[in-house]
Amino acid sequence: MLLRAGDRLVVTGPNGCGKSSLLAVLAGTLAPDAGSVQRKRGARVGVLAQESPPPSRRRAFEVYDAAMGRLVSSGELDEAERLGLTQLGLLPSGAAHRPVSELSVGQQRRLDLAVLLGARPHLLLLDEPTNHLSMALVEELTQALAATGAAVVLATHDRQLLRDTATWPRLHL
Repeated sequence: MLLRAGDRLVVTGPNGCGKSSLLAVLAGTLAPDAGSVQRKRGARVGVLAQESPPPSRRRAFEVYDAAMGRLVSSGELDEAERLGLTQLGLLPSGAAHRPVSELSVGQQRRLDLAVLLGARPHLLLLDEPTNHLSMALVEELTQALAATGAAVVLATHDRQLLRDTATWPRLHL
């Protein structure tokens, strides 16, 4: 399988069939049992796991700024490509200034999405991205995924998201 900029793929199948493992192989965090995965040099891969990391006492904007700072200092992201947290429109200013541990689970998920999208990935790997999201944000996510120039691989059981991506190619495991 070859993924190019703008390609879309929905991975479906029952629980335990290997959807998350496939995404981990594509992300390079799990070695494939057979074959290989090749990435274009310098390609940024963004991964959204099924669940958010444990919440910290740091404020949301500090978590975001630290993640973007690491990408800029490592040379993975050019300073000119760097977006501010509020530019992404995922968290209101009040939430951005609160400790992550005080945010709702949905707001924590929005922060995860902000960190992912702020990294300006060339490939988005999304594992059940609608966990803990409101119906309105699911619609916004679908619109954003349709508009991005990045390649997108999506593993989901979410019925609305499956309907919204009905025209995307499917890989059933």
